[in-house]
This record gives sequence, structure tokens and C-alpha cells, in this order.
Amino acid sequence: MKIAPSMLASKPENYVKDAQILEKANVEWFHIDMLDGTFTNTHAFPVEDLKIINTATDFPMDIHLMTNHPIESLPEYIEAGGDMLTAHVEAVNPRKYIDAVKKYDKMVGLAVNPDTPLSSIVDYIGELDRILIMTVVPGKTGQSFIEAPLSKVKEARQLIDKHNYNVELCVDGGINEKTAPLAIEAGVDVVVSGAGILYKDDMIKAVEDLRALASK
Repeated sequence: MKIAPSMLASKPENYVKDAQILEKANVEWFHIDMLDGTFTNTHAFPVEDLKIINTATDFPMDIHLMTNHPIESLPEYIEAGGDMLTAHVEAVNPRKYIDAVKKYDKMVGLAVNPDTPLSSIVDYIGELDRILIMTVVPGKTGQSFIEAPLSKVKEARQLIDKHNYNVELCVDGGINEKTAPLAIEAGVDVVVSGAGILYKDDMIKAVEDLRALASK
């Protein structure tokens, strides 16, 4: 199981320190929530902040575009260091979005809100690098885990395995040592965790504890 810390749980003054600590924990990449106040009511991660993290570490970054206009913001986030661009199916035409990201030769993902059916992306799974199933309502770190979307994780796992798709299955929202086992049992490849890692006194141990759950 791969672990992607959500830097939304950090603070601008701690970005460099937190990124360097998490790099020592050998996380797979950083999850960056870009909120522009249109898809959600909150703002986070302007391009300038992303550049700070990109300068502090060589680890890849998945830009989670929580915006109603993700295609328009692709160039600036790619220039700032984005390696994967994940947009919400609720906000894009999947065909246009996938084609737009691939023009930049970057990895592409689609995110699905807790109440959005998997059928909204099923025709595109074979073209994606990542499926992101939200287990909280997008927009704010520290929310409680919603268990119902795990049924979509199981459904996606079956489709991926049946067709041998080369796509990673990821959950994001409320992931910690108590909820991660539920996601693991459902069949995820990747967990995104913000408060479950960055709110801990020992972030390296928090990563190790999450990773250990996958081997039980």
C-alpha cells in the first residue's frame, strides 16, 4: 500500500520542514489539494505554495484540483512542479480533461465525491493513472471518515482486476490508523492521509504505523 500525505494538513510556515520529514519517511508522493473557492467554499494552495514544496523535496506531487475549471489551471500547476493532475468528475468533461492532461505528458486522475456513482468514470478507467474515491466531502482537512463510499472502492477493485487495468485505486478523507484497515480491506492501492499523519507528534511513526496495517 502506498501512502500520500495530504499537505492541506500542514501550514505554509511548516511546508518545508514537514515535507523534509515526510521525505525521510519514504512516502510515495505528496498530495496537494488545490481549492480555488469555486468547487468548494475554501481556498488553499496557490501556485506559490506549491513551488515552496517543490523546492524543498524531489518527491512527486499529485495535484488534486478541487475547482470548477481545472483545465484552465493545468499549465501553472505543471510549471510549479505537478506530476499528476487529478480533477473531479463532477466538474469536468472526463474526455476533455484526460486529453488535456496527456498533452502535457503528465499522469492523470479522476476524483469521485462520496455521493457520486462510480458509473460516472467507468468508461475512462482504462485511460487513467489513478482513481480517487473521496471518503469525506471535499474542502476541509480533519473531517470524519465516511464509510459508504467503500462500496465504490470494492466495485472499482473488481473492474480493475477483471480488465487488468494499469490504474491505482486511492481513497482520500479521514484516513488514520482506525479507518485505513477498512480501506485496505476494500482493495485500495493508495491512501491519502492529512490529519492522520501531519497532526501527529511523530509523523514518521504515523507513516510507519499506517504502512504496517497493510501487512496484517
